[in-house]
Amino acid sequence: MSKYRRDKIKRQHHVVPGLEEGLAVLSGLAAVDGVIPGIIRPKSGGTRGYTFQYLTQSGFKLIGRSSGAAQEIFVITQRPGLVLTALLEAHIIPSSPNLPDSPQDQI
Repeated sequence: MSKYRRDKIKRQHHVVPGLEEGLAVLSGLAAVDGVIPGIIRPKSGGTRGYTFQYLTQSGFKLIGRSSGAAQEIFVITQRPGLVLTALLEAHIIPSSPNLPDSPQDQI
C-alpha cells in the first residue's frame, strides 16, 4: 500500500474542508478502487457538494465545492455506472445533464 493512501483515498494533497464526508462515502463503495483529490481553485459563491464532470478511462471526475473553493476529485473504478448510481441514490451528486444517459449501463 502506498504511503499516501488511506481507505482508498490518496492523501498526498490537502482536501477542501467540508468534502471529507463525501470522500468517505466514495471510499466505502466496493466498486471504487481509489479516490484522488486533485487541484484546489478559489471560487466565489456558497455552492457546496459534488457535481459530476465527465467519464475518464479509469473512472470519472467530480468537482467538490465548499465555501470559497472547488477541488477536482478523480474516482478510479471499473464500474463507473454502478458508482454514479450509488452516488445519485445517496444524494451525494445531483442529477445532471452531464451524467451519462444510463449510468448503470456504463462499464
